[in-house]
Amino acid sequence: MRLGRILVLLCAALLSGCAQVAPTTSAISRPQGDWFVFLESGKPTPTDEDAVAAMQKGHLANFGKLFAEKKLLAAGPLTDPTGLKRGIVVLNAPDLHTLRGYFKADRYVSEGYMTLNASRAIAQKPLNTAVIDPRQIEEGRVILISRPPLVLDTEADNNDKAFLQALVDNQVVGAWYTLADGPVLEVLFARGRDTQRLREIFARHPSAGAMGATVMVWPQWLSKGVVP
Repeated sequence: MRLGRILVLLCAALLSGCAQVAPTTSAISRPQGDWFVFLESGKPTPTDEDAVAAMQKGHLANFGKLFAEKKLLAAGPLTDPTGLKRGIVVLNAPDLHTLRGYFKADRYVSEGYMTLNASRAIAQKPLNTAVIDPRQIEEGRVILISRPPLVLDTEADNNDKAFLQALVDNQVVGAWYTLADGPVLEVLFARGRDTQRLREIFARHPSAGAMGATVMVWPQWLSKGVVP
């Protein structure tokens, strides 16, 4: 059983399970700070389906525990054409050491089948944790904008931010995170499946092309209502 398929299945199970471990009608507080985590491919998963099923069960249980403790804000698989990135997790944690500790009980991570690529994040417009339907999974699109290799001056940075804010204001995208470090600078989420339309819109991003920033638009699965 391939890890990508497992992630889609566990996303459905996790999000339906979240309805039992935490209310979905009150927002999760953020007293410590948001972390954005890409779950990335590690070593090949075992061919023993029973072993994989056992790891999946523990993976789900750990996510359910984190959600109940109001540490997990959102999680779901995505489709990376390169096969590197498998999913995203948005967490609340005081520091990276604590965040890594959240995954000690997750054998996918602790045994190296998935790795954590974590960065502190500014939630310019956060994913919705207030009124969601955890019984349903919704396919949308995640947009990743790389960190430009050239250092942006204040004007260029302001132009980039204004462009993205306009997309939020016009409801082209429903959520937006700025990452503190790593090759990805901005992560945005859009409802719907019109990849071509989003690529055309983001081709006008001020730093795309001339400043060396690249834009990737990939399928993403989250609980219905998580993307406003």
